[in-house]
Amino acid sequence: MPAYRERIYIIPSENSQPVWIGEFPYWWDRVVFFEQYSQRQIDTGNPIYVDYGFLLTGWEAAEWNRRCQEIFSNEPRSREPFFKEDVQNLETLLRSASWVVVESYEWESGLN
Repeated sequence: MPAYRERIYIIPSENSQPVWIGEFPYWWDRVVFFEQYSQRQIDTGNPIYVDYGFLLTGWEAAEWNRRCQEIFSNEPRSREPFFKEDVQNLETLLRSASWVVVESYEWESGLN
């Protein structure tokens, strides 16, 4: 069972490039993601909060992104300029990704 929120870490294949950290893309189907990748769930061992990690190869994440874009394209929000920009930015990052980690975490400070 996933926790409260998710973020993604994109680890590039080149060692000299920084890791990109961002929110779980809003066009990714959260429920289907956890059904599809539930067998990869790794409990981080936090004794107080429910925190999990999911590891995907860059190729798997790019393919997942492509499928989610196709489905999301039927929604009115997909025609907004911000959507196209967000999708292009993520596609660019995923092209050079070696690994993608999805972190599902529960802790909230209330300071966001």
